[in-house]
Amino acid sequence: MPRRSSIRQNDETRSSPVPPNMRANGLWVFESRHDDSFAMSVTRHPFLKLLWIREGHAEIQFGARTLNCEMGDLVMVAPQTKHRIVDSPDAPVSLCGLGVNDKQLRCVSPVMPLFGSGVYSAARMGTLRIEQQFRRLLYLVDQEDAASELSSVGIAMELLAELAMKLTPHENATRRSKTSKKQTQKSANGTLAEEELPDPMLEAYIEWLNRNFYESLTLDDGAKASGMSRRTFTSRFKSRTGMTWLEYVNSLRIQRAEELLREPDRKVTSIAFQCGYDDLSTFYRAFKRITGRTPGA
Repeated sequence: MPRRSSIRQNDETRSSPVPPNMRANGLWVFESRHDDSFAMSVTRHPFLKLLWIREGHAEIQFGARTLNCEMGDLVMVAPQTKHRIVDSPDAPVSLCGLGVNDKQLRCVSPVMPLFGSGVYSAARMGTLRIEQQFRRLLYLVDQEDAASELSSVGIAMELLAELAMKLTPHENATRRSKTSKKQTQKSANGTLAEEELPDPMLEAYIEWLNRNFYESLTLDDGAKASGMSRRTFTSRFKSRTGMTWLEYVNSLRIQRAEELLREPDRKVTSIAFQCGYDDLSTFYRAFKRITGRTPGA
C-alpha cells in the first residue's frame, strides 16, 4: 500500500512553512499553498533547495538582498543561505519544492558553483519541463517501493543537469552570437526599436532546442513553449533564425550526424537514431538535402 505523506495535504493552505523532511534517498519533495496569514522566519538549510512558484507573487529575501518572484519562476536557494519568503498580500503563493542533500550533491559537485541563490524567470526556465518533473516527483514520493525511490533520484538529477546546462556561462555567449542582425540593429536615437528586441521565451526555446534537437519534437510544442500561436511562432522563428522550424531542427541533427560520421566504426543506423530520426529513409533525405551527398560518401 502506498504510504500517505504529509505533502499530500495540499488541499489546505498553510500559515507556516512545511517542516523539512529529508528522505533516505537524499531528497525532500513537498507542496505548499500559503494562506493570507502565512509567515516565515529567516531560515537556512544545509542542502540545495529549489522552489517552483505555481501561483501568486512573493518576495524572496536572501540576507539583505530582496528579489521578486511570480508564477512560473524558479527560486534557487544555495546550501547554508539565509532566506525568507514574504507573500504578496493579495496573491499568496502556491509552490512545489525540492531539497537535495549532500549525499546526492557529491555527484554534481563540479557544477555546484552554478547553483547560486536567486530567482530565475519563467521565460528563461520554461523549456525545462519543471511542472512535469515536480508532478512526477510528488507522485513518486508517495510510493514505498525501491523502484520509485530510484526513479525520484533520477528525476531530481535530470532536473539539476538541465539547470546546469541552462546556467553554464557559454550558453549566453552562444546565444548572443546567433542573434540576428535585425535584433542588434540600433535605431537613429541609439536604442533598440521595440519590435526588434529579442523575445525572451523564443530565445529560451531556441537555446533549449540547440541542446535537445535529437528528441521527438513538433512545431506545435515549440509554439507552446514560446507562448505563441502556431502562425506567430512560425513567422518569428524564421525571422530570428533565417530558417523554418523544420529546417533548423534538421540542420542541427545533420551537423551532429556529420560529427559522428567522422568517428570510425559508427553505423549509419545508430547515427540516425542518435540524431533524432526514427527511420533511415528520412535521415538519408535530410542529409542529402543539406549536405548534397549521402552519409556514406
